[in-house]
Amino acid sequence: MTGNGFTPNNNRQVIRMLSKEFGRFNKGRNRILMGAIVLCIITLTMVFGISFGKVQAEYMKAVRAAGTTASAYIEDADESQYEKVCSLSYVKQVGRCVSVGTAAFEEQPVCKIQVLDDVAWEKMMQPAYTDIYGQYPKEKQEIMLSVRALKSMGIDDPEKGMKVRLTVTIGLFRTEQEEFCLSGWYSDYVDDTSGSAIGYISEAKLKDWGYSIQEKADLLICQSDNMDWRETEERLYQDVAGKTSELKITVSNTYTYDAVNRLTGSYGMAALGALVILSGMFFLVYNVMQISMTEDIRQMGLLNTIGTTRKQIRKIYFGQIRRIMIPGVLVGAFASVFILVIVIPKILGNQYLSGFGGAKEFRVFRSEFLVAAVVFTITLTMGAAAGVIHHLVNLSCMGSIHYTGLIKNRTSRKKKWGGFGKEQTLIRCKKRNRTVNGELWYMAWQNVTRYRIRFLLTIFSLFLGMEACLGVVVISRGSDYVHVIEKRPDFLIAGEFSDWGQEEGYGNEYKSRDLGEDPMETEGDNFCLLYGNAYDEFSPISSDVREQLLSLEGVDEEKSYVMEGAYMISTISQKGIRPLVSNYFNVEEQVKEGVGYSYDYSMVEGVDADVIQILSEEEITSLSQYVQDNHLSIDMEDLKNGTGVMILHDHQLSPKQEELAKESIGEPIFFTKMLSKEAWILWNQLSSEEWDAMETTEMFSEIQSETYTLCGYLDNRAEGFPNIRQTWHGSEGLIYYLISEKGFAKLPTEKKTLYMELNVDQKKEPQIKTEIQNILSQENRKREEMTGNKVDGETGEAGIFCISKSDLLAEAANYIRGNRLILGSISVVLLFAGVANYFNVMVTEIISRKKELEILESIGMTKRQKRKLLTVEGLYYCLAVVALMLTVGNGILYLIRFYMEDKLSYFVFTYPVGWLIVGIGCLIGICAMIPKMLYIKRDLKTPRPQCIMNSER
Repeated sequence: MTGNGFTPNNNRQVIRMLSKEFGRFNKGRNRILMGAIVLCIITLTMVFGISFGKVQAEYMKAVRAAGTTASAYIEDADESQYEKVCSLSYVKQVGRCVSVGTAAFEEQPVCKIQVLDDVAWEKMMQPAYTDIYGQYPKEKQEIMLSVRALKSMGIDDPEKGMKVRLTVTIGLFRTEQEEFCLSGWYSDYVDDTSGSAIGYISEAKLKDWGYSIQEKADLLICQSDNMDWRETEERLYQDVAGKTSELKITVSNTYTYDAVNRLTGSYGMAALGALVILSGMFFLVYNVMQISMTEDIRQMGLLNTIGTTRKQIRKIYFGQIRRIMIPGVLVGAFASVFILVIVIPKILGNQYLSGFGGAKEFRVFRSEFLVAAVVFTITLTMGAAAGVIHHLVNLSCMGSIHYTGLIKNRTSRKKKWGGFGKEQTLIRCKKRNRTVNGELWYMAWQNVTRYRIRFLLTIFSLFLGMEACLGVVVISRGSDYVHVIEKRPDFLIAGEFSDWGQEEGYGNEYKSRDLGEDPMETEGDNFCLLYGNAYDEFSPISSDVREQLLSLEGVDEEKSYVMEGAYMISTISQKGIRPLVSNYFNVEEQVKEGVGYSYDYSMVEGVDADVIQILSEEEITSLSQYVQDNHLSIDMEDLKNGTGVMILHDHQLSPKQEELAKESIGEPIFFTKMLSKEAWILWNQLSSEEWDAMETTEMFSEIQSETYTLCGYLDNRAEGFPNIRQTWHGSEGLIYYLISEKGFAKLPTEKKTLYMELNVDQKKEPQIKTEIQNILSQENRKREEMTGNKVDGETGEAGIFCISKSDLLAEAANYIRGNRLILGSISVVLLFAGVANYFNVMVTEIISRKKELEILESIGMTKRQKRKLLTVEGLYYCLAVVALMLTVGNGILYLIRFYMEDKLSYFVFTYPVGWLIVGIGCLIGICAMIPKMLYIKRDLKTPRPQCIMNSER
């Protein structure tokens, strides 16, 4: 037909007319295809937009809470080290920061003073702030302050250029009186402690004070988002610090890394989920085109027979596809914009991210995702259409007209059965004797398996869509923020910070703790806790209160926990303490230089009291197993026997310091009892002359313990570290001791209750909560009335506070509700897409077999039988999908469970029974409703022989 002498018809008007007529003939299929296009665009835009928006919102929340985007720090790095870090492939951004000192206004601390380079300000600090007015200081006498710092100075309405007089303390001994010009201000969201507000000055002012940001500065680093903190820290030490360097590097996960982990577990799981969703959308469109392909090839084959060229056939076929694709794309795009820009933000209101900018920071609509979804859908639709053309051009004219899509099997030779022929004939006859219903079920099975590859692909696509929905439900339910709170005890009782510590802003950090973080972790240290209470009798929770709390009706003592220990002053050898001290005394160098010293002078006494926590037998056993599994150099025997103590730290040691820690095992250490309350009060009231006279009295004599051995250092942030509860361990540099019951019995002090965890009967929780509050209120009033230290305004002992799980849930209610709405919307969209795929399969299958069904009706099949036949065909699809979901699908869900439990400590697996029932119910409902709905339409009704109609009557 395309040979010599053939003149093709290039009439554009005819091609448009044929395209339009073919579209009108296939209007049922085309409507379904347009619906699939709309749903594909909406699903892709919503799922990826909401997921990305949630990750960005969590990232912004964490950044604002931290006050920076930087996730790694290198202290006191020089120019060469800065250049080395800049050259690393896994480092995205590097900024420099110099902490000059502190600033005071009228003798009241206001803020820290820092200098940043351009990268540190623009990329790492500025994204953590809102309501930024003005600009970063450039001139020598300019300064930029936070709104919080300005309010502490009594400035509620700042103006650019206004004068601010501050007293700046540079280092330990230098003080400067400066008058700055306000270049700008900003709002921050970090914890409200005295040292959290920051004032920024220019590099010119830093040089005026004799310093240079190029010579020595802290490096602020943003590493690659797909690397965890352990891998990053290890590589930084290798690439920058070296094995022998004493450079201190501190690394945490990037905030994006943590946000992705909370949503999907890891970047790998996120990529796998994206692939599954894209595959589901592929089958959503592909199934419609694949099922109707047979009829399309026959139609195009007729045109091929009468001489239409392949080019013209392509134009005609793609023309009818374009007629449905263009409106489908427009409807899908407008619907996506409407849902993501108006509906979801309106539903959320200010519930999500309240306190960090509200839902206005939660942007789920991304134009790039909409464009990508449109391009993907267009490419997929045109590719599926191209498949029809590909089959057509590879067939002859007659082959395309009679095309059925069936794959012909080779005819096998008939076996000769000899004398058994009659028996075989009888058996075959018996097998064919089915009931009417049995024949319908047999016919339905033959119909659905007629195209085996198409049947398998359809089943796989339906299973993929439903399983994606269940997988999202499992992950979203398991990583719900409520599980973080539920893992905490019903009530946590602990000692408050001293009045001075609370004025500094410590003790309330638990209210803004992030996911998975210890609610007891605080930036305050023992000095803030014991300030005004530094005597031996002081216990954060008194024995009377402890007994009252444990005796409350409904408190489960077996599930509750009481931490015991004491506060004492430690004295440890220089070799034992030097891993925690950056500028430690190098004993070996002093010996080489001939600097002699006695054993007494080689001991270092602590300035403040340290925590000594008693370990239970279970905790010692778990620590021993951890040490054994990781082959650590720790003397657990001395710890168990009570002759040794262990130092626990919050990942404060560099690799060089870790080597020193190994050498410190066996070093001597002893503890000194703090003064009694009577001696402590008297000491505060004595003058220096009276103190010199009283120093040698028994009241002020130091009571020392026997000498213990240092069992080693353990990092509580190390991978696989057992769940050892701690108290007040948030301050860097704090020495935290662990000791056994046997070891503590040798100390010259009594046990103190450091904090308590109470788990109660949930039915009695409100009543117990009221009783706990009454007990603590009475105790706090009693402590306030106690006469004691009058120094610096401290009166009485520090009080006791309670963290209630129900209060934490109430405070986080808006966030939890918003989080569930976000993740629930993703689940609903995926479920709807899976059900819509099944709907499309059923409807397209019926429409494409219209002639076949007309033939069945003409030979006597009733409408009721046809509807039952189609319903049974749908049930076969449904049963196959359900069988896969209950077998392979369950295996996938449990794999997701194990993976997420390994990634998130608070993940709780819940089998999605409700969602599974809803999904199966939707499939069954479609099976029952679709045949009835379609046979109401006239285009599926055909005139039937009068005899059949009369007999039916």
